[in-house]
Amino acid sequence: MITLIDFIKKEFLQLKRDRRMLPLIFLAPVLQLIIIGYAITFDVKNIKIVVCDLDRSEESRSYIESFKSSGYFNVVDYINNQKEVDYYLDKSLAKIVIVIPEDFSDELQKNKPAPVQILIDGSDAYSANVSLSYITGITFNFNKNVLIKFLNTRGLFYSFVRIDPETRIWFNPELKSSNYFIPGIIGLLLTIVTLLLTSMAIVKEKEFGTMEQLIVTPIKKIELIVGKLIPFTLIGFIEVLLVLAAAFIFFDLDLKGSLLLLLISCIPFLFSTLGLGMFVSTISKTQQQAMMISVFMVMLPFIYLSGFTFPVENMPEVIQFVSNFIPLKYFLIILRSLFLKGVGLSEIWDEMLIMLVIGLVIFSASVMVFRKQLESQ
Repeated sequence: MITLIDFIKKEFLQLKRDRRMLPLIFLAPVLQLIIIGYAITFDVKNIKIVVCDLDRSEESRSYIESFKSSGYFNVVDYINNQKEVDYYLDKSLAKIVIVIPEDFSDELQKNKPAPVQILIDGSDAYSANVSLSYITGITFNFNKNVLIKFLNTRGLFYSFVRIDPETRIWFNPELKSSNYFIPGIIGLLLTIVTLLLTSMAIVKEKEFGTMEQLIVTPIKKIELIVGKLIPFTLIGFIEVLLVLAAAFIFFDLDLKGSLLLLLISCIPFLFSTLGLGMFVSTISKTQQQAMMISVFMVMLPFIYLSGFTFPVENMPEVIQFVSNFIPLKYFLIILRSLFLKGVGLSEIWDEMLIMLVIGLVIFSASVMVFRKQLESQ
């Protein structure tokens, strides 16, 4: 036991002497959270639109004003000729061009359909779909107001039976994408730090030839493995606390669930990341090789298949089946549930159990492979 404690102290001292690694461990994740948290957003606003108003009437101006007052659109220019439309869309100077024909107001006053041409840049499919939903809602409200005005001018009473939904949005009332992404970034950064640190630190011993020196010391193989992993486990928990503090300070994020439950849920997840880091170290000969394998073989599948950026439900069934073996998928569900819904253990115990099983399998297999490698040296 004393030998193990001394070995762990040695690992921390070795880490302390590496002045280039310390900023990467403790400063880089916080900076990444801030940068990614502000950069990644699905909120669509300030959509640039160009208006070609050939009618120049009170009705056409009112229709355009309904876009400006919505808070989603920004009129960047007015044009007088439809031939200029291609220029603005081709140069990406505008995402939407609205063309109002000359007889727009006349058709409305006659209570006839008044066609309006709306051209949308569809190169960004997500933004185009959201913009289209905004346009549909704005146009619907404008049509309702026109109908009321038309009936009132003729002394008709405007009343009809309608469905009037009272909508309430739970868990994220402001629909801020940062509230959804920040908990995911915490899980992603924990993956990156523990995976890269474990794999590169062990490979570093191989590169410098110190692994052979450790093997011939009185320390047992299992003590060597545990002594290597315990420091990175502690660092992982420190990273979580640092990133949580940054999320609270910079993004005003509220943890509705239990902080203790969040930290406990990190334990089964760390089995997976530390185990994968150890496995990468066994098949890598250099730190550069370990980093490349970690990024392309582990981190990218974790990001794309876990639901961090794309909903798993929208993926093909084969990919959905593969995603069931990605531990980050379950960790993200736990993090987002704790942050946004404030759930307890009873609501997330099944994700924790699945994550624990996957983690133990990965960790046990990696320890066996790493131990065999140590015995063969």
